[in-house]
Amino acid sequence: MPYLFRVARGKEKRVVEVFAQNGVLAKKALIGEYVVACDPRSENLRYLDSVRGYIRGVSRIEDKDIARLLGMSEAVVPTGGLHAGQIVRVLSGEFEDFHGVVRRIDNGKVAVDVTVFGRLRPVELDRNEVLVDGEVPEGWGRA
Repeated sequence: MPYLFRVARGKEKRVVEVFAQNGVLAKKALIGEYVVACDPRSENLRYLDSVRGYIRGVSRIEDKDIARLLGMSEAVVPTGGLHAGQIVRVLSGEFEDFHGVVRRIDNGKVAVDVTVFGRLRPVELDRNEVLVDGEVPEGWGRA
């Protein structure tokens, strides 16, 4: 059964390294401060002195959730060449179903300019919260 480790911010790489030194394959999750490991021994490794203060919590996860957490699922993380200037549709949150234009992409975060009541509103979203859309929002026009 796979495990999801909540790790102190910035310590994900260290936890993955220590797990690897102990023969457990682990990988940093796409979301937040998490590490995913599929070996049952990984749950006991959280007590090692070299990572004891870094691991905040451990949860069991379903096999089907591994791909989503590691960013390997096309349904969750669009791989259709997301780039600055591209039109996207927001999939969740308070701006759900709004259209916007990508300003930049940084570390899994997407900065999008969303049109709200005719004005641009900059919004920062996770990459899995936007979907590449061929539609042009009202008022944007094509260049």
